Amino acid sequence: MEQGAPADIWALAQGRDGYLWLGTGSGLYRFDGIRFEAFVPPAQAAFASNNITSLYAASDGALWIGFLMGGISVLRDGHLRHYPAGPGVPADLLLAFAEDRDGTLWAAARDGFSRFDGQAWHAVGADWGYPAKRAHALLLDSRGTLWVATGETLVYLPRGDRRFIDSGQAVGPLAVLAETGDGRLWVSDGLHGTRALPAGAGSSRRQPQATRGFPWLANMRIDRAGTLWGTERSEGGLVRVTGLSRFNDGRSLQRGDLEAILRKRDGLLSDRAIPVLRDREDNIWIGTNLGLHRFRYNNVRVVRDARLTQHATYGIASSARLGPLVSSGRRLYQLRDGHPQLLAEADAGTISALVANADGSVWAKTETGLARLHAGRLQTVRLGDGDVDNAALGVISADGGGGVLVMRDGEGLFQIDDQRVRRIGSGIIDSEHATALVRQADGTLWIGYTGSRLARWDGRSQKLYTRADGLQLGTIVALMPTPSGLLVAGETGMAILRDGRIQRLHARDPQVLQGVTGIVRSDNGDLWLNGMRGVVRIQAADLASAIAAPARAMPVRLFDFGDGLPGVAQQYAPTATALADTDGVLWFATSQGLASIDPRQLSENTVVPPVHIRALTAGGQRHRPRPGMRLPAGTRALRLDYTALSLSVPEHVRFRYQLLGVDAGWQDGGGQRHATYTNLAPGEYRFRVIAANDSGLWNNQGDTLAFSIAPLFTQTWWFAALCVLAMGGLLLLVYLLRLRQMGERLRMRLEERHSERERIARELHDTLLQSVQGLVLRFQAVANRLDYGDPVRDALEQALDRADDVISEGRERVLDLRADIPAVAVDLAGAFVELGAQLDDGHGPAIRVVVEGRLPPMEPSVRDEIYWIGHEILSNAYRHAQASRIEVEIACSRRQLSLRFRDNGRGLADDVLRQGHKPGHWGLTGIRERARLIPARLAIRSAPGRGTEIELLVPTNALSLRARPERWRQRMQQWWKR
Repeated sequence: MEQGAPADIWALAQGRDGYLWLGTGSGLYRFDGIRFEAFVPPAQAAFASNNITSLYAASDGALWIGFLMGGISVLRDGHLRHYPAGPGVPADLLLAFAEDRDGTLWAAARDGFSRFDGQAWHAVGADWGYPAKRAHALLLDSRGTLWVATGETLVYLPRGDRRFIDSGQAVGPLAVLAETGDGRLWVSDGLHGTRALPAGAGSSRRQPQATRGFPWLANMRIDRAGTLWGTERSEGGLVRVTGLSRFNDGRSLQRGDLEAILRKRDGLLSDRAIPVLRDREDNIWIGTNLGLHRFRYNNVRVVRDARLTQHATYGIASSARLGPLVSSGRRLYQLRDGHPQLLAEADAGTISALVANADGSVWAKTETGLARLHAGRLQTVRLGDGDVDNAALGVISADGGGGVLVMRDGEGLFQIDDQRVRRIGSGIIDSEHATALVRQADGTLWIGYTGSRLARWDGRSQKLYTRADGLQLGTIVALMPTPSGLLVAGETGMAILRDGRIQRLHARDPQVLQGVTGIVRSDNGDLWLNGMRGVVRIQAADLASAIAAPARAMPVRLFDFGDGLPGVAQQYAPTATALADTDGVLWFATSQGLASIDPRQLSENTVVPPVHIRALTAGGQRHRPRPGMRLPAGTRALRLDYTALSLSVPEHVRFRYQLLGVDAGWQDGGGQRHATYTNLAPGEYRFRVIAANDSGLWNNQGDTLAFSIAPLFTQTWWFAALCVLAMGGLLLLVYLLRLRQMGERLRMRLEERHSERERIARELHDTLLQSVQGLVLRFQAVANRLDYGDPVRDALEQALDRADDVISEGRERVLDLRADIPAVAVDLAGAFVELGAQLDDGHGPAIRVVVEGRLPPMEPSVRDEIYWIGHEILSNAYRHAQASRIEVEIACSRRQLSLRFRDNGRGLADDVLRQGHKPGHWGLTGIRERARLIPARLAIRSAPGRGTEIELLVPTNALSLRARPERWRQRMQQWWKR
């Protein structure tokens, strides 16, 4: 009850799904080995009574339920159906159910006997040859025969028959039945106690009556090993009987025949025990009015003797002559058939370690020094410098002969036999803080120390391994040479030393390799460890695989309290705490006593554990698994609860799980029975879970749950598409605003330049030209006063003519600064044609203008810049190129407007091309400045004597900034009309 078990357990059954069902005085429960769950029926389908007295798990998976006050219910696939007391349905205490090979269900009750034909219940009476009005016990035997205890006699129905036959066996009220593995029936009642039915009990011949015996069982089962388990009705408690073949003659059991009677004083929760169940893993379950018990056969055998549990430290050894030996206090015991027998007693001091050599000699380390077993006595060994006291004596090991190796703190390592004391590695081997010592078959000595230190002594020199070599195990507590290398166990783990290199060993549960103080190999090469978590078995093949693949985690099998191990490994022992005797039995010294395991007789659990996903919890709501489960929108986190129905050692069940779409591979869940996920996105998911039982047998099919998470409005694909469109529209709007801003900025800059040109033109006209004109007039007045033919007048006239030319050229420049061209886009080509006509004086080259494609609309300021670039190029070509042909080619594509100005004149000098302009002339510089302002790219290609080509490339988005939004809007309208 302390672990959640209900009280008043009256019935037990194991369903096809593996759950253990409990019928109690307070309702129906199920148990998965870890937790108890109350079954709460729906309000509209409540039980007629909560007092359940019988349960039966049918072959079709249905659970049949009988009640104290009559009536029957069935639970099938989570749905209840009730059969109230009435015609065909008992109205009194339901005692038992049974199912025959044809699938017919039978029910025994205190007021009747019924059968279920698949649709309804029918009373069984004279029409079936049934002689009574009640039935107390039912049993379908291995041959398909149905046996019924009527309260007065035992009748049976052979398979396929429709009439019951009297067996000739008289039975009393409230009898119970069981069958052994070889097919023999047992019966227990108040008349004759408990007995086997003699051979031939199925005939109509009346058998001699058995004598009155003990016990009278309320329920009984016979396990796979042939042991009978029963709950005693008259005196209470649990009865266990072995060797049932001894009673095949039909005599009743007597008290002396019982192997054990367990009652409350022996650890049973209550003496009031009724139901007994043998599950599919051969566990025996006992229900009491205070809780539930499980009994199983343990692979671990414990030496139960109070003399071996009175001391915290004791030694173990195995002698070829004496067998297993164990010490406790000052006494040395020999184990015979698992029972300790006193062999010798030390003169003084507690024995803390034992060493047994191949020659049969036995040594003991005591508080006062060393002792040797001789002639049935432990004789103290005297050394040359007196007795060795306990403070000086450390770890101890066999020396490969008839003596021992012992580390003497502060002095060194010594070899001691009955003849001499010899020091080893004097001044070299460290004698401080040694914690483990072992001798290899070739004579090599290995010594473990605190601080992850390991020393190797080959008889001449020492090799020390430390953390720098990868030995990071803390204090070394156990060493064992193997064909694969030296196994090294420390406080924090294990490693193997092979070929001079340290390799750390890993297990799926790292803690099982911690605190290992004993290492032993079984006859088949498997490795057995005695550690802080219990006894661990590593199969030889798994160890070899781990050595070959250092990162591989070894699968292990753990034997602990659930297997009967009384404690954990004894720590800081002077010798190893695990050994194998001459029969191959393994012995382990634990903190609570001595235990043994016979590797050749291991009980393996061969039942694959059923795996079930129990529930899915999300958003505070717990959901039962169902096909097509869909979780509400916004679900981000959930928890999946699952279980595996291995009831032998449920604490050792191991799980792996995977959520497809989230987990890349299987996740090791250990013994945890739930998985939690967070940050889940909407979508389809599939959760899988598999499990292994205590023997490592996996159910690789496991259980699967498919579910989906609905998306929120903001998580749908079309919402994402809308967001993308909105973002695209926003970016386009920003882009268009940026274009407009750039256009306005460019227009302002061009207008500023235009205004500046007009200002310069005014200044030139109003100041410079007017001043020069005034000077010309004054000089002309002076010239007029001189006579014609006067050399001075002629010179003045020439100077005045040149001044008129200057004024004329200045007016042309002013006109150029104020000049403008039409705003119509197509007139750009016409403007160049007109410019060519203006430049043509009848002696220069003709200017040819070619247009390809339709020119787009242009901003006036951009068009002006393009024109003046062309004006400068054509003017220079006409005046300075000495060309016979000048061409202007204008072409427009979707991306750019290109203008090429070509002549076949004398070309540009190399230094002009390199410098970008001619010293003192600024035509090319002005052209580049105007191109950058547009912005446009300008390329000049020329060579002396081969003419010049100047190319101007203007991006279309720089031509008409205001037109671009309109064009985009027109295209969108055209697309929408489609």
